[in-house]
Formats: sequence, C-alpha cells, structure tokens
Amino acid sequence: MDLRTGKSLETLGVAKDPDVLAFDPGRGDLYVAGESGQVTMFRLGVNAVSKLAESFVGPNSHVVAVDPTTHEIYFPLMDFGGKTILRIMSPL
Repeated sequence: MDLRTGKSLETLGVAKDPDVLAFDPGRGDLYVAGESGQVTMFRLGVNAVSKLAESFVGPNSHVVAVDPTTHEIYFPLMDFGGKTILRIMSPL
C-alpha cells in the first residue's frame, strides 16, 4: 500500500483465517498465521514482497513468535493430539 495515496500496490494471498503476524527484522521475513493451522511466509524487500511458503503447522496455530537472533519461529499449539506442544521451526 502506498501510504501517501492509500492505493493498493499488490495483493498476495494468505492461508485461511489469518489473525496473527510475526516479523523477523534481521531477515525481512513476515509470518501470517491463522486459526486454520496454516502459516504463510513472505520476504519483505525494499520495493517488493515475495511469498516464499505456505504450510500447515498445527491446529489453531494462531500464535506465532520469532527470535530475531536465531531466526527460529515458535508456534505454541494448545491441542495437538490431546497435548500442548511448542513447535519450533527454522526458516527456509
């Protein structure tokens, strides 16, 4: 979006039911997670955004955090086969 004009510059699809974002400033990666359990990963450049990946992480994965030092992505999952787990993933 052009912040001066409010004009949309590009539209990229995300996984179903997005409701949470996490950004890794060191890599320029943006994670969009949702209640569908899917996460979409984007790379933000100076004048461009690229969709890198989309994957199912686990049911109700609508909490996501990024460690800016290690670049690991954290997904606490409340009910994964009846258990609470913390899924830790590395970026591409």
